[in-house]
Amino acid sequence: MKKISSLITLLLCAVSLFAQAPEKFTYQAVVRNANNSLVANSQVGMRVSILQGSASGSAVYVETQTGTTNANGLVTLSIGGGSVQQGTFANIDWGNGPFYLKTETDPNGGSNYTITTTQQLLSVPYALYAKTAENGFSGDYNDLTNKPQNVSVFNNDAEYITNAQLTALLSALNNRIDSLQTLLNMVAPENIDVMSCPEAPTMTDVEGNVYRTVKIGSQCWMRDNLRTTHYSDSTAIALVSGNSNYQSYTTPYCFDYSNSNFPLTERGYLYNWAAVMGGASSSNAVPSGVQGICPTGWHVPSNAEWTVLTDYLNSHIQYLCGDTGIFYAHAKSLATTTGWTISSGSYECAVGNNQSTNNATGFSGVPAGEFNGSLFTASGDGGYFWTTTEGPNEYSSYFAYHISLYFNYQELVSTETGKGDGYSVRCVRD
Repeated sequence: MKKISSLITLLLCAVSLFAQAPEKFTYQAVVRNANNSLVANSQVGMRVSILQGSASGSAVYVETQTGTTNANGLVTLSIGGGSVQQGTFANIDWGNGPFYLKTETDPNGGSNYTITTTQQLLSVPYALYAKTAENGFSGDYNDLTNKPQNVSVFNNDAEYITNAQLTALLSALNNRIDSLQTLLNMVAPENIDVMSCPEAPTMTDVEGNVYRTVKIGSQCWMRDNLRTTHYSDSTAIALVSGNSNYQSYTTPYCFDYSNSNFPLTERGYLYNWAAVMGGASSSNAVPSGVQGICPTGWHVPSNAEWTVLTDYLNSHIQYLCGDTGIFYAHAKSLATTTGWTISSGSYECAVGNNQSTNNATGFSGVPAGEFNGSLFTASGDGGYFWTTTEGPNEYSSYFAYHISLYFNYQELVSTETGKGDGYSVRCVRD
C-alpha cells in the first residue's frame, strides 16, 4: 500500500497549503524606459489596479508600491502588500471574474506614471479562492442539502462503500499500479534513459563513442560532452595534452585536460573554434546548419539556438530555482548534481549551492574547465560550450561566442572569447 499512502499524504499537504494561502500574490515585470533600454538596479514607482469584468472594467482594488529592479531590469512585487488606495484585497471575490491586472509605472521611482499595461489574470490569484473550501461540507451527513432518499441510517441499504470494500478497492488499485509499472519497464527498460530523445536515445560518433541524449523543449541535445578526435569523414584532429602554447585561430586542435577532476567520458575533450567549425563559416541561424565536428545528422548550435534553450527554460517554472521560480535562474537545471565549486556569493540559486537540486532537465552540464591557450584551468568552476557564432564584425577574425555554465552564476551567459581557446562541445540533432 506504499504508493497509495504516499498519494494520500501529498493530497493532504496540498489541502493544507490551500487552506493557508496568503492574502497576496507575486508579480514580476521587466521595466524599460522610453528609449527601450532596461531600467536596471533602480527604484521604480508602481500603481497596481485589479479590474473586474474587462480590461476597462471598474477597479475593485488599487495599491501603490515602490520596487527595485535587478541587473536585468526585473522588478518583483507582492500584490496585496502595498499601500492601499482603494478597496480591500481580502474582500475580492475571485470567483466572480474575469479579473484584469493594470500596472502603471514611473521608471524614475515617483508617481508620474508613464507606462501602462493591462493583462488578464488567469490562475495565480485564484489559489486565494481555494480558501473558501474551508466553508465546504462539514462531514455531517445531516448537513447535506440533497440527501439520498429513503435512507434511515448508515446501514448500507443505499449501497455505501464499506470498510472491507474500500480495503479491497485500494488493494486492487495498488495491484493495477504495479502492473502499470511492469508495463512501463517493458516499454522503457532501465538501461534506456526516459529523459532521452525518443527519436534518438543515444548517438554514436565516428570513433564508436556512444553518447546519451536529452530532449528539452523541441531540441534534442547531447547529454555528454563530445570526446572525438576525428571529423565524421575520419579526418584526424591534432590532440594536445599538458600545458603548452597551442593557441591558434586557424589550425584545428583538441585538448585533453588530463588533470581534471572528471574522467574523459564525463569531461570530453576541449576544442578550439577552428576544430569545432571544420572550415564552416559563422552562423547565428536556428538551426545553425554547421555540422563541423559533430557526427552526421547533428550540428554545432549557434548562439541563437542556445537562446531557444534558455527561453524554453525561462517559460517553465519547474526549471527555475526557488519555490515560485526566480526569473532567469535556470542554470541549476542544466548542471550536474556533483563536482561544482561551492558558491560563496549571495545567490542562493547559483549552480554551486545546494547541488542536489541541480539537473532538473537532465542536460548534465559538467564543470570540465577550459584551455586558455597555454594552460588548463577552472575544472570544477565552469562548463564552457562553443557556438557557431562569431563576435562583432571588428573582432570576427579573432573572437566567437561561447556559453558559460559557472558555479557562481544562476543563468547561462553568452560571452565573446578568443577562437584559440579550448572549450567543450554539445551537439544538437538536425
